[in-house]
Amino acid sequence: MRKFLAAALIALLPATALAQDSVFSSYEAYERFVDTVIKQRDFKQLITRLGGRDEYTPEQLQSAQQQLAAIYPHGFTGGSVAARKELMNGFKKEVRIYWNEDVLNYCYYYAFIHDRGDSIVVLKFDLNTNSDVVFGKL
Repeated sequence: MRKFLAAALIALLPATALAQDSVFSSYEAYERFVDTVIKQRDFKQLITRLGGRDEYTPEQLQSAQQQLAAIYPHGFTGGSVAARKELMNGFKKEVRIYWNEDVLNYCYYYAFIHDRGDSIVVLKFDLNTNSDVVFGKL
């Protein structure tokens, strides 16, 4: 009976609560998540969802959010993939750039991802103000 109740409770949880860090159901789901949280400057959620949940304390995450929000005081109005390098066996690297049309403010995002066929896994990512840093990872 306890197993049945546990299974029933798990089934009632929202799907996002069961989402595994760094794993997305598709490239489109990954892209939608990254674009949304960066454009909204929700850097804490970006770090947490892409694997930082167990690497940073809540205080460190809040500090990172505050520092990045100070660097990028305005939401981003545009964003695009600037470069992508296809590797073998479903691995790829990409650089995305986000900007604000009204302010000369650019944010550079790098990701090393693996397309496993049934899911996309973000193996590594970087968010930086310096384009040389992220383009140097390609």
